[in-house]
Amino acid sequence: MLNQMIERRRRWLRDLPARMVLKLFNRPQVRILLGRKYSDALRIHQPTLPRLSGIDAKIVAGLEKDGVYVTTIEALGLADGGNVVDQARMLSEAFAPEARERVANGEVFVIVPPDRIIDRPAIYLFGLQDRLLDIAESYIGLPPAYDGVTINYTVADGREVSTRKWHRDWEDRRMLKVAIYLRDVDEDSGPFQMIRRHDMLQNDEVGFSYELADDAALAERLGASYADDIVSCCGPAGTVIFTDTARFFHRGKPATGRDRMALFYSYFAHSPRHPFLCERTGMQRSDISRLTTPLPQRQRRAAMWRQYLSIALRIIPPASL
Repeated sequence: MLNQMIERRRRWLRDLPARMVLKLFNRPQVRILLGRKYSDALRIHQPTLPRLSGIDAKIVAGLEKDGVYVTTIEALGLADGGNVVDQARMLSEAFAPEARERVANGEVFVIVPPDRIIDRPAIYLFGLQDRLLDIAESYIGLPPAYDGVTINYTVADGREVSTRKWHRDWEDRRMLKVAIYLRDVDEDSGPFQMIRRHDMLQNDEVGFSYELADDAALAERLGASYADDIVSCCGPAGTVIFTDTARFFHRGKPATGRDRMALFYSYFAHSPRHPFLCERTGMQRSDISRLTTPLPQRQRRAAMWRQYLSIALRIIPPASL
């Protein structure tokens, strides 16, 4: 008990700078200034956005319309896709006993340890190929930052905790998450769910707030009939889900039938609104630098986005929220 109290205190102190800056960024004068800079950046960059065709254009159109687009690794035809899915599945299956033990000991959000992913660099580097960066850039409207990859392991214990509750992600105004199922997922296996209604009360004019949402909160923000627009993304292994987790409420439905294993790749603007709420994968910056040093400039810039921030923002430690 004492160790838990000490750890909570340590995390509170670590997160304090990020909480203070988030509060500052939501002050009326500051958020209006940030909003103007953001609008100017979108306008300036618009003529240079990638020109997409085929399924890539359909993905961005689906994101704009509904906040989600579901396809498969095979339909995308992305380089090394099958190999990456196989490697990630093997890591997940090997991690399964440890994941269940962690959950039994009280952990509520469990991922395959990042160092095990770094040992299989193809999984991380998959998210940096030009087609995915083009999709991210076209949807976000600005050069993309790549925040890496996690392998989420959801134990089928039926609990509605942590990311299994409705929420939005903190990092930026717009985001792109690319989820890939590593085994078949049905309604009992914890499918990714989102509500294809944009929360109009979340922008630079009124500010950004983040909290887990229950039925009453969702009805207030999205309308009483919000449940009509819940999208439950079921599908076989290799299903790929493109979605905006910042603008739209989403969750992993509590799994009851069997455990869910899924890759999650994350993108946002190269200068995100809340850089101190990013870096959620647990990967070490030194490992990311080592993996991306041989890559072209675009890939290095996307992966090493943090070094392009102002000094004032770089010194704020990423929160553990």
